[in-house]
Amino acid sequence: MADLHNRNEQLSIRAKLLVLLRLRRDPDGFTPSARDVSVATTLEGQRKPRLSHAQVNSLMNGTSSNPTSSTVAALAQALDVPAAFLLPGAEWDDLAALTVYRERPEAREVLRLMQGLEVQDILEICTMLREKRRRAGLSDDVPAIPPPPPGVDQPRDGRPRRLSLEEAAERAADYLEGR
Repeated sequence: MADLHNRNEQLSIRAKLLVLLRLRRDPDGFTPSARDVSVATTLEGQRKPRLSHAQVNSLMNGTSSNPTSSTVAALAQALDVPAAFLLPGAEWDDLAALTVYRERPEAREVLRLMQGLEVQDILEICTMLREKRRRAGLSDDVPAIPPPPPGVDQPRDGRPRRLSLEEAAERAADYLEGR
């Protein structure tokens, strides 16, 4: 995923959802299901989720790729990410920057103060920030999308495949004969 972002290619909403789900694996390595995400879109005091699991599933498997703004808002709330991350366009693929922007009012002020500065002034600010990060024991490299927690993605059990009439007949005959 990081290689894809480094080439300045846009991530689809499907790819963004898969990244977010991997970041939210449970201790056993399972990612949230479409139904889990759907349930998480339920507003406090409401009984019905804002998105059905079918809507979430169609976004997760790529059959739907142009969600409405209310769908984006519901997904963002359910997955606890900035809604802008789910928008199309490479400029919105930087989850780390969008999260800082959403959660830190001081960071928004720093950005406002950069308005109108020359490029060399902004580069100087970047150099100062890198030095501050080094002194704090933090890496210079902050990935646009955080790596998922360690563990193995566990596949979820799907619905059993429907049997053909012939397979169903064979299974019924085996059952009746005690096999």
